[in-house]
Amino acid sequence: MATTHGDALLLGRQIEKISWKESLINELERHHNTVDYSSYQGGTVHMISSGVNYLRPPSVILRSIAEDARDWKYINCYCGPLGESILRCGALVYEESLKGSPLDAPIDSALTVGAAEGIRLAFEFLRQERNTETVLVAGPQYSIVHQTILSAGLRFHEVFSGSEGRFLPDPAEIDAALESTGATALLLTEPNNPSGEQHTEAEFDEIIGILERRGVQLVLDKISTDFAAHEEIRTLNYGAALDRHDHWARTLVVDSLAKRRAVSGLRFGYVLGHADFITFIENRRFGGCPPLVAVLGIARDLAFSGYLQRRRHGVTGISDTLWQRFGHLNEESRALLAVSDTSQLDEYADEVHDMYQLIFDNRRLVEDALAPWNAVTTPMAAGFNHLLRVPLPDPDPAVFGRSLYDEAQVACFPLACFTGDTGLAEAKTPGGFGWLRVSCATERPDFERQVEGLASFLGKYS
Repeated sequence: MATTHGDALLLGRQIEKISWKESLINELERHHNTVDYSSYQGGTVHMISSGVNYLRPPSVILRSIAEDARDWKYINCYCGPLGESILRCGALVYEESLKGSPLDAPIDSALTVGAAEGIRLAFEFLRQERNTETVLVAGPQYSIVHQTILSAGLRFHEVFSGSEGRFLPDPAEIDAALESTGATALLLTEPNNPSGEQHTEAEFDEIIGILERRGVQLVLDKISTDFAAHEEIRTLNYGAALDRHDHWARTLVVDSLAKRRAVSGLRFGYVLGHADFITFIENRRFGGCPPLVAVLGIARDLAFSGYLQRRRHGVTGISDTLWQRFGHLNEESRALLAVSDTSQLDEYADEVHDMYQLIFDNRRLVEDALAPWNAVTTPMAAGFNHLLRVPLPDPDPAVFGRSLYDEAQVACFPLACFTGDTGLAEAKTPGGFGWLRVSCATERPDFERQVEGLASFLGKYS
């Protein structure tokens, strides 16, 4: 059961084992049959909590997929266990652009089969190479995170903010939870999934200072972040904070272009870390490698994102620090990463901006359509997920989830699906209301049907 410490800290019990067969998210996935894509994409069931970007990928990636269909050399190729070089370098170029200054910390990248593999490798590394035993998980998380921590032989506590309507704990709450639990690693998701909340740069800087003072490892999951592609996106310069507190050696970064560019099925993710982490990955891949599909399109996406973010910072190009590390690349690859050809750049910028415009418009649709039921939403600093508070016809989230599906053909995941200690969800749920994740990266007609179904269901019981 969750316990409260003081007025502003909600700390979950220690979790060493979870019966996934009996968990709420497993129950609802089986009830909704959402483990099978074809079962709920036929137009009759609407998945409002998917956590997936269903919008149109940028043309640079679609053209690359089409090229692979005409010339299938990449589909039949293998790369080394760390991934294709141009993509590993592209990830570094992109991450440097977010920082706005040279990425001169001694870190490297490795490709992963989606962010899930990146999270798994990070926690296996901490358990086997850093002797980590207990992890502090900040805020609600998708169940894969909890599964991964436990499968690595670790245990965890969760900490939620004690403030009303907020889920992501502030620096003081994280510091108090580290003191109380003795955790030597922190999992931080920026922005949080499912809540969409993100720390300010001042808060993040304070958190890194706390971790450095305590000698705590950081796993930073930033799969929902993006460059400043839209005026409503709030970027987080995490690299500057790691520089200021010299915390790179204790930080593992996990990201996934697949989610932010609506190509989740391609499973393109990557991790950043010191050489010992990269060596750990290389020694455990045993011939496996991430898929080689749309390689040049993904590389161009990373390069274009980096170029546009550098232009926003007033930075003229990739740093000499990185170019010195890219000496093994051929001239064609170097030209691609430098964006020597800008003929597709404006199209790319417009497409990504329009994607986020639709995401933020969908969020406003939720707020407007559900206003009669006193709906409350959490902030969405970036990405496309946030939490929605609505009145529940039944206080049991399992009953609500099943009823919404059976009566309105809308599949959703309530807050309790995103906790290991379900007492935390109960503590954050006011009487008569409940929270559920809403994913806004869906084409407008489909999203309207999802919201209309939810509104119709709420209206029936109001």
